Amino acid sequence: MRSYPTAAPGVFPSRRHDGRDRRPRGYAVLLIVLILTATPAPAAEPTLRFGIAADTPPLAFSDDGVLRGLEIDLARALCQDLGMEMRLRALPRPRLVEALRGGRIDVFLGTLPPDELQVLRLAASEPVMETGQMALIRTDDLPTFARAVDLITTHRRVGYERGSAGARFVQANLTQAERVPLADAAVGVAALRRGDIDVFVHDATTVWAVAAAAEETQLIGLFRPLTDERLAWFVRDQDQPLLAAIDGVISDWRANGRLATLINRWLPIQVRVGD
Repeated sequence: MRSYPTAAPGVFPSRRHDGRDRRPRGYAVLLIVLILTATPAPAAEPTLRFGIAADTPPLAFSDDGVLRGLEIDLARALCQDLGMEMRLRALPRPRLVEALRGGRIDVFLGTLPPDELQVLRLAASEPVMETGQMALIRTDDLPTFARAVDLITTHRRVGYERGSAGARFVQANLTQAERVPLADAAVGVAALRRGDIDVFVHDATTVWAVAAAAEETQLIGLFRPLTDERLAWFVRDQDQPLLAAIDGVISDWRANGRLATLINRWLPIQVRVGD
């Protein structure tokens, strides 16, 4: 009688005596894993992390937990044109600069004085739009602030958002006013309605959005610009390739009309300063 060698402990012969495969099921699984790992995975899209202060409608605000506004639309369009994935991180406005410098975000939209950029080691893109600071008051107080000088020389209570361009303007120019720092635009508008303050200084977009609402009768904007500012994207100084790419997109948007379309969706009347 012919004999067959037996398998050593822990070793599986490739075939049974009857010709059927005796290799364990895990063998096939191992082959599949090896094939899959040998196939290069498609490269993931690079991510662009935006810092968003979600308390300044119509630029950015939370609608039932969803971030909406002009700033969100601009970020989405920018990522589409750059071929990047958009990631939004909601932060208080005073923390945006710190988050950018610390590398927790890559870019944010805002206004900063040119003389601060070098100190902060940040760089600004081409402007997205012209803006500035404006004053919001109660309609009944309009005669009190009939002239530009009436605001500058007021002794009344003037509110502003901490850490904002409005804060810098009030601190530097309204030296006789009772200055009232507030958490954000929503808190400032509410304080003005209640009579806790007499003036609220904030971005022109905020003042326009409140005063131009069809149902608004209590508050009115003083549409004389107090400052001349440019809304732009800010990146770290060392991120020059990103800055150049953003500038290229903005230039294309201006040429093909897309920038105006994006802005007009949220600001049918564009706020301009100068003249």
